[in-house]
Amino acid sequence: MFPAPSYNTPPPSAHAKLACVSDEALHFTPPPRFGETHFSSYTPQHPSQEAALERVKAFVAEVSGPSAAGFRWPWQKRETSGRGLYLDGGFGVGKTHLLAAAYYASTVPEKAYLSFQELVYVVGVKGVAAAKEELGDTKLFCIDEFELDDPGNTLIVKTFLAHVFAHGGSVMTTANTPPEAQGQGRFNADDFRREIQSLAENFSVVSLEGPDYRRREHLAQLLSDAELERRLRDEAAPEPKLALAWSELLELLSRHHPIRYRDLIDRFGTLYLGGARTLAVQNDALRFVHFIDKLYDLGKGLRVSGEVALVDLFDPSYRGGAYAKKYLRCLSRLSELLEDPLTP
Repeated sequence: MFPAPSYNTPPPSAHAKLACVSDEALHFTPPPRFGETHFSSYTPQHPSQEAALERVKAFVAEVSGPSAAGFRWPWQKRETSGRGLYLDGGFGVGKTHLLAAAYYASTVPEKAYLSFQELVYVVGVKGVAAAKEELGDTKLFCIDEFELDDPGNTLIVKTFLAHVFAHGGSVMTTANTPPEAQGQGRFNADDFRREIQSLAENFSVVSLEGPDYRRREHLAQLLSDAELERRLRDEAAPEPKLALAWSELLELLSRHHPIRYRDLIDRFGTLYLGGARTLAVQNDALRFVHFIDKLYDLGKGLRVSGEVALVDLFDPSYRGGAYAKKYLRCLSRLSELLEDPLTP
């Protein structure tokens, strides 16, 4: 199990949670998998990706250039409206690579890289007013996996980003859904059409097409329990090694807000997960997806045993529904993780 877990202690105060989120859980920089990511290492696989690369470079130059922070004569009007760039496309086309490269290429000192869920959590914990005060002067936000899947999140993000844009901040984000289609199939988006539209109007949309760069013609197979035990015992892999049963992982994820998954994952080098089976409840599936996203971003090792096919980890009752793209991305990343050679 994880070292010294404590589930019986009282929940931390709001102040303690806030301190932990701002100082530990969130680093506002790209995760380790994208820690050395630059435009020069991006290899377009489709003409739309070449066009996106040039558009992102131009966006960074606009945000970082003299018009963003340089000298103005007193009679020159200061630009008060920020810029937005929205990278829309399927999984595996390089959106996150371009986002991280933009963060590193920008010379703006006040910049932040975080996932959409991290942004929602931080603004929710701090409160919109405090978040505006503490983060509102950030000149560039790089937000990964923008996704309006909840009415409350929609209003939180709309209010905060409206403040950012109004004060000259710029936002670059990635998504699997075009901005005008956000929320569809997940809540009654028609009731929030005005808010969604007001957000969409701030962004120039760049579409990326092409194949998943992982080129998965097949999905990896899960190991037998005996093979998992052998690898746990004999395999050279990043330490410390952690062995968990499937049920233990699901219980652990249910006890923590997804924003804290990084804290949990930071405690091990390689996870050996035994007895995987179909996730019958979609809430469990969505938590698992977020966990795998974090595991992937942080570059951890993963080995899993189970008697089901990888695709059957997600039940057909929801697998093709509103979150289908999430599950497809997760399966692609899982397959890569399971077949990755482990280097101690």
